Amino acid sequence: MSVGIITAIAICSVVAAFCVFMMCFAVYAQNKGFGGRFEKNGLLKYFSAEEFSLNVKDVETKAGGTILKGVLYWAGDEFPAERLIIFSHGMGPGQCAYTSLIAHFCRKGCAVLAFDCFGCGLSGGRSLGGLENSTRALVAAVKFADSCQELKDLKKTLVGHSMGAYSALAASKFVKVDSVVAFSAPEQPSRMVERGAAEVTGKIFAMMLQPFVKVVTFFHFGKFADLRAARCAAKSGTPSLIIHGSADCDVPVRLSACFAAKNMREKKSSDIPLSVMLCEGKRHNPYNTFKAEKLLKELKDGLFIADKMNEEERSDFFSTRDYSAICEEDNDVLDVADRFIESH
Repeated sequence: MSVGIITAIAICSVVAAFCVFMMCFAVYAQNKGFGGRFEKNGLLKYFSAEEFSLNVKDVETKAGGTILKGVLYWAGDEFPAERLIIFSHGMGPGQCAYTSLIAHFCRKGCAVLAFDCFGCGLSGGRSLGGLENSTRALVAAVKFADSCQELKDLKKTLVGHSMGAYSALAASKFVKVDSVVAFSAPEQPSRMVERGAAEVTGKIFAMMLQPFVKVVTFFHFGKFADLRAARCAAKSGTPSLIIHGSADCDVPVRLSACFAAKNMREKKSSDIPLSVMLCEGKRHNPYNTFKAEKLLKELKDGLFIADKMNEEERSDFFSTRDYSAICEEDNDVLDVADRFIESH
């Protein structure tokens, strides 16, 4: 066997081994970020619908064999006759972490349908799996609403935060709704995995990892894999409002759907149905006040070191938080969202 052939075989073997290693690492990175279930944290307070005088009805549907459970909310004695908000939550225990925001839309005369995602809260599934599963869950929620006698004829708006905002924009590719409002949406899942990996492996390795993450998610999620959120909404023609905080550390502006939509409008056409609102100085919850975001950061910092506290310190810290202040809404931001919804 010639030296050239031996060299070629050796090179191919090294490349194959590298690809196998990167695929395994991509699977690990995906599982590290999205593996396992998300349940309520026993240290925290979650507001109930009763505390906002909301009516509730338990709902259930299936997606890919997994049972998804959620709640239909509305305010007042009569069921709303015109508008349905289909809400998609961020990473965490589910829609129970957003009761105050859900109550806001109910007070505006809307009904709110909120399912927990795969592996979250009320729903089945061994793990969240990835941002793409949030899109799958939201598509299932819209199909549920379209098949429900009391909901099918209502105007429908998808509203989401963070992971849920990504899914609200991406889901518009697969279902027909009247509008979308997305708070703090990432543009592309693989870029978020790349960012997380970069904190451990460095930027260069993380950049090399991204295409392998795309392959892994394609085999797992098929047509839902690694969609670009703003691009999906633009192509669907669905009027969409994308709201983001300029100081968001969870979804940096450069990785956001807001940034992608702004570039699309500037480079391609101002006629695309995407509106953007960048909230100066706001973090990951731009629909809340600056004070609320500061208090939320303090709460998250406390969770980060909770294991280092003794039982008395933990009880004192988490029981003395002002959870109502943590959820205080920024009426100026929500007014923009409300007017957008009403106009479509």
